[in-house]
Amino acid sequence: MRNKRLIPPADCPEEITRRLAIIESRADLNAILGINPHALAQAQQCQTRRRRGEPTGPLHGVPLIVKDNIACAGLPLTLGCSALHALRPTADAQVVRRLRDAGAIILARANMSEFAFDVRSRSSLGGDVRNPLFPSVTAGGSSGGSAAAVAAGMADGALGTDTGGSIRIPCSYTGLVGLRPRVRREQMQGIAPLSLSKDTVGPMVHCVQDAALLHGIIHGHAPSTVESVSLKGVRFGTIRALEGDDPHQLEAWHAAIARLRLHGAVVVEVDIPLLRDVEMATCLSLYEFRVAFDGWLQNHPGAPRDLQTLVASGQCLPEFLPLLTRMLSSSTLKTPEWLAGRRLRRALRTALAQAAEQGRIDAFLYPTVCRLPDSLQKMPPGHAPELAAISGFAAITLPCARTRNNFPVGLEILSTAEDESPLLALAAACETAFSPR
Repeated sequence: MRNKRLIPPADCPEEITRRLAIIESRADLNAILGINPHALAQAQQCQTRRRRGEPTGPLHGVPLIVKDNIACAGLPLTLGCSALHALRPTADAQVVRRLRDAGAIILARANMSEFAFDVRSRSSLGGDVRNPLFPSVTAGGSSGGSAAAVAAGMADGALGTDTGGSIRIPCSYTGLVGLRPRVRREQMQGIAPLSLSKDTVGPMVHCVQDAALLHGIIHGHAPSTVESVSLKGVRFGTIRALEGDDPHQLEAWHAAIARLRLHGAVVVEVDIPLLRDVEMATCLSLYEFRVAFDGWLQNHPGAPRDLQTLVASGQCLPEFLPLLTRMLSSSTLKTPEWLAGRRLRRALRTALAQAAEQGRIDAFLYPTVCRLPDSLQKMPPGHAPELAAISGFAAITLPCARTRNNFPVGLEILSTAEDESPLLALAAACETAFSPR
């Protein structure tokens, strides 16, 4: 298992200064939209509390990055959009408040795909987020700034949001661990909405232990350590239809599966009904965004009155205008199209649960994306990320191998369990098999 990295630093101000220097030196990545101007002062306060022997939390003085659709009191909340550049929330999102209560320092706000629309992070405020491992290639999206920041060493952990793969895709591209938890509506308090049915918030880190730590904290649980289970006898179901046709990735993927078998896992192929329906499904955010976003804007003084006003201002990425214009036509929920999407959600949950039960499958496996990126342009990831997004089940991506040119390959694990604990335990076991330390 990889070593835990989210450990309170011995010298908080020194650690914050070091991370700020990395942010400055890697400005070319466009990963950061703004620094917390109080970060160093907060680090000094952390140091003082420790020296006085006052109680400290599990993240005392740990710097973290937060995607810029998650409210941090007093800092801008822009979603990467020029029209929202002056927006300042007065309260923390619930997940940020819990991080601060645990002692974390919010170091900076991460660039993102504007409005969290895309699987490539490009915004009118921050431009294209570049991959620290291959700067000519996208870091993915929509939480690409969070992934790039962690991969570049600006922090060892970040928060992202995931609607259709927005945590898992950039983590796969940058060789990180990214957890998409089950949908819990209450955890989205203070986070700008995209899809009420699919939005969730989760950690983007270097190892499964850190994912479990941040996940527990932001969901109000006591911090715990993941006990890595043995893979011997664990039954994984692979879904060949999701493997894609990228020869470089497939070579690495098959080597990773062989390694799991070497460690005692039973890997069998499974067929999931409805995959074609998932591939062809129209994202529910198309119908849900305007309703949710208008309500969110009305709760933020100084923001445009509604989505129509924002679009009319022209202060957003021009390439998103056709999509925004289409979204303006959906002014209410419970349309026939929206109801069809909800029916697909229920049917897919049933299909996955039945496949797991009939095949005695502990979890499903597939490559996180069907093809690896090769430029700053959008690389369609395939419909694998939508299995968790549509069904609402939890999924995690972790690096399982590298291609011959050293590009990371992500393996996604999906669990139908009622909570994330079994998923995290299996992920920790796979992590040990791929890179034992």
